[in-house]
Amino acid sequence: MRLAIVGAGQISHRFLKEAQQTRRAEFVATCARTTDSAKARAVEYGIDSWYTDYMAMYDAIAPDGVVIATQPTLHAAPTIAALQRGIHVLCEKPMAATFQDCQSMVAAAERSRATFLCLPYDAQPPFLAALAYLNEATLGAFTGAEAQVLLPGVARERWHDREYVGGGVVLDAMVYSVSTLTSLLGPAHRVTGMVNTLIPHRILGDGAGATLVPPPRDRTQTRSVESNVDDNATVIMEWHGGQQAVVRALWGTSIVRYDVTVYGRQGTLWLAGDDVVVHSPNRVLPNTTAVTWGSYDSCYRVPTPPASVGHHGVIDHFVDCVAKRCQPRCGAQQQLHVHEILFKAYEAAHTGRTQVLMTTFEPWHAIDPAFHDTRSRLL
Repeated sequence: MRLAIVGAGQISHRFLKEAQQTRRAEFVATCARTTDSAKARAVEYGIDSWYTDYMAMYDAIAPDGVVIATQPTLHAAPTIAALQRGIHVLCEKPMAATFQDCQSMVAAAERSRATFLCLPYDAQPPFLAALAYLNEATLGAFTGAEAQVLLPGVARERWHDREYVGGGVVLDAMVYSVSTLTSLLGPAHRVTGMVNTLIPHRILGDGAGATLVPPPRDRTQTRSVESNVDDNATVIMEWHGGQQAVVRALWGTSIVRYDVTVYGRQGTLWLAGDDVVVHSPNRVLPNTTAVTWGSYDSCYRVPTPPASVGHHGVIDHFVDCVAKRCQPRCGAQQQLHVHEILFKAYEAAHTGRTQVLMTTFEPWHAIDPAFHDTRSRLL
């Protein structure tokens, strides 16, 4: 599969490296705002062609697919232009900086019938392992969930700190939690929340890309930025059955934390990095390892191969979807639903009113209706 890429920033390495790890796709052209950037990335990865105009690249190269890796405000135009030409698209998260742009991108995909995938791509090995235990037999009926992404913040001055180029902690970080929850549990019904800028006078790190440690106290060793983007958000999602998930995203902690918890009437499932752990107090889970998780006994670690660093399988999945070998796992309708949740979380925070969701999607894996049923029987 012949691929092109629009955008030559840091995130482009992810896709270019992954293509080198698979023999099923290769990049044949790069595009960036400046010739120097596009050429530098092309030379680095042995790519023969580079452009500063993505439409010229599409028409000259006619790639099978394109990866959109620009800043969010620049996702919509190159995506729509590619889809209008029948070029398949893999787009970085968030889909776009406005919900209207997201809708236009999905509409263009439906008109063209080309494949349109938008990250996040949740189907990592731990996620797939967790699916086997996400059922009534293991957890009982589903009763609620939590998810959080906590980071010290952005280490260098990037698009996050300038509102006019789009996004903050909701679009940049909470998108992972919302995508994982909807991938696991299906489409939500409504959303509410609070979003604000907690740290407007933000100390940055050393600019080396480290987001894993808080900035130094000594301001002479670093830089600062006046930030007006959201860095603090708490959102509540609710499913049609009444179950609720509390979703937290914050750029302001001394620790890094990303995990999802799914509560059931008879058990609890934790998905944290490469760890999948199930609390099962009423029965032993075969082919697992008994552990104490936090302060909880009767827990079992599920065997799962670790996700390879820098390799997420999304290029292979893109190729499979284009070839119609599988149902998309980060498809247009699901990610439109994810982004409606995010944008309506902003609206709920602004208006103080719970927002009903209008979009939905068909999950790519089976979800037993009994798992969501808490009201028709004794529990």
